Amino acid sequence: MKRRTFLQLGGMTVASALLAGCQSQNEKLIPYLIPPDEGITPGKATYYASSCNFCPAGCGILVRVSEGRAKKIEGNPHHPVNRGRLCARGQALLQELYHPDRVQQPLRRSGPRGSGKFQKISWTEGLNLLTTKLMELQREHSTDSLALLTPQLSGSLASLTGEFMRSFGSPHHLFYELLAPDWLRLAGEQSFGQPDLPFYDLAETRYLLSFGADFVESHLSPVQYGNAFGRMRQGRDTVRGHFTYVGGRMSLTAASADRWMPARPGSEGALALGLAHLILAETLSDKAALAANGLRPEELLGRLQDYDLPRVADLTGLTKESIAEVAREFATTRPSLAMAGEMVAFQSNGHEAVRAIQLLNILVGNLNRPGGVYPAGSVADSTAGSPAGQENSFGELLALVDSMRTGRITTALIKGNPVHTVPPVTGFQEALDNVPFVVSFSTLIDDTALQADLILPDHAALESWGDVVPLAGSRFPVYGMMQPVVTPLYDTRQFADVLLAAASRLGGATAAALPEKSFVELLKESIAKRFSSRKGEDFETLWVDLVGRGGDFSTNKEPGKDFRWASASTIPNPPPPRFAGDEKKFPLHLQVYPSIAFSDGRVAPLPWLQQLPDPMSTVVWDSWIEINPKTAASLGISHGDLVEVASPQGTLRLPAVIYPGIRPDMVAIPLGQGHTGSGRYAKDRGVNPLALLALVEGSDHHPAWNATRVKVRHISKNGDLVTAGHPEGSYRSDLIGI
Repeated sequence: MKRRTFLQLGGMTVASALLAGCQSQNEKLIPYLIPPDEGITPGKATYYASSCNFCPAGCGILVRVSEGRAKKIEGNPHHPVNRGRLCARGQALLQELYHPDRVQQPLRRSGPRGSGKFQKISWTEGLNLLTTKLMELQREHSTDSLALLTPQLSGSLASLTGEFMRSFGSPHHLFYELLAPDWLRLAGEQSFGQPDLPFYDLAETRYLLSFGADFVESHLSPVQYGNAFGRMRQGRDTVRGHFTYVGGRMSLTAASADRWMPARPGSEGALALGLAHLILAETLSDKAALAANGLRPEELLGRLQDYDLPRVADLTGLTKESIAEVAREFATTRPSLAMAGEMVAFQSNGHEAVRAIQLLNILVGNLNRPGGVYPAGSVADSTAGSPAGQENSFGELLALVDSMRTGRITTALIKGNPVHTVPPVTGFQEALDNVPFVVSFSTLIDDTALQADLILPDHAALESWGDVVPLAGSRFPVYGMMQPVVTPLYDTRQFADVLLAAASRLGGATAAALPEKSFVELLKESIAKRFSSRKGEDFETLWVDLVGRGGDFSTNKEPGKDFRWASASTIPNPPPPRFAGDEKKFPLHLQVYPSIAFSDGRVAPLPWLQQLPDPMSTVVWDSWIEINPKTAASLGISHGDLVEVASPQGTLRLPAVIYPGIRPDMVAIPLGQGHTGSGRYAKDRGVNPLALLALVEGSDHHPAWNATRVKVRHISKNGDLVTAGHPEGSYRSDLIGI
């Protein structure tokens, strides 16, 4: 019997040749007893194509497997999003798989919530506890008291979770991401009449103007844009694109710029309109592009008369000369491109500021053109019935919190760690205490799992099946595949399979809506529907091809509808920014930003990333606060001192980093640390700056997480700050191996 035939009869295809990574003696004999069709040599490493799901960017990966263990992860050179590159978080996927503190089987709480006391149980008992509770809700006609909260999902898993909740009869299905780009979709809806995310053609532009979009670290698809930025700088003979960055803090992205414009927080929209005013006043705009978008230069200039150069300079704290120079450079260097980022969006006037930046792209005629901005082709996701990874609004999160607080939610199913990533000012953590039955699907006992009554541990990503629709990383639709590259190490089950097992036990409408016996079966059905237009192709051949290559990357598809200024759209006019905290009592603006290592904190449990020095401060294994040297001197603070940071919402203590790349009226703290659980490498390390944030909402009811004021005071000289250059910088080197 051929190996291919054997694997197919065993319920797996050749594309799942992951049996080479099996652990039992019988399974390890298979490669030797049945020679592989592909010519795999015992003892020689094999690569498997898959997709990274550590963030919504959805990069393609190749996993090197040898002797039953995943050894190394690299970027897939054929994947159009990352083109063979991969960030540190993607490479650290290995440490999720081999983390020593993984939950190895189902657990039931045996002590008070938060105590960390759990009892090991079987999957039979765990599924019985889950389905008994769900059947109870059905009998009591209270199916709407079930809530499902997950991170941003796409593809078949998003479709499955949505169908599960719809068929069960609950509207409380919430995707939550702290830094989700729903603000960009909303701005696109109001400016262009469509909620598509943008795809920026950085590689072909000649002048890049970023308003707080840290595309090297975290914005949308950082590996894609970091690669494109390199090509913009060095990929064309005699052409080196110019880069100007606007923002109060010098990020790694800003440090790569030719010009840094540290505008006052909340003034970025005014600056964009000031640039637009000067471009129009000096007749530097693209009149044909304006006409194509239904805009008249004279009328537009009249609408922007309040944004003359002296007033904009006063609002932003920038010089008139620098503003005028950037406006003329941006308008006369074609193609040019303006990007809006999270640092702008999470201000009280962020929505209108983002729209003002979008208007700049129309003025210079770079919509739907090389070197400009297109609708991202990867957004469309027909299997999920909605845009890929579509987020819920912040208002829906607050509504869920209210339902939990008032007892209307009695059962919560949670994948992810919202206890850590939802700012405490929302009341989420206290509201969760009121939910009688909480189920976590975490791989570790993280902050949320500590509050759970039942933990049904998920597979690690490298043990899982799935499909991934990348977020805004390509102009054309991209479809990525995930496949298990090793046999599951422990008695865990994939989250999707647990939902399908529960649906089967519930019977009725839920079982009818989800009749599949496994997620692999559902995934195959989803692929058959998605690629139904490929007539005459045998499905097994299609399946093997997709899994073997890591997805479908063909570019012979029609891109999405072009961007065009909507006829009903108003001209943006950002209101003055609002901030929480009296300026005299709290004189400093606080900026929280995603760590280049940890993002919002989801990968903080991985020691490789804890040991990764921050590129701007070189700090490892800790949190810190960045303070301008002048401000620090006035407060008697030196580098490494322990300081206290207080806001109207809360107080934290952490070491200070004296940082010249930040405005004197600002301080900044990276996200990612401050976990109460999540295993030995993340537990009780650093602080979670979300505890400081006050709830300031913009006119669009979007949260303004960068609109909180703080005060800082010196505590002691002993801040225990450890940096990569410090003799103790590798004091955790004994912990960073797999």
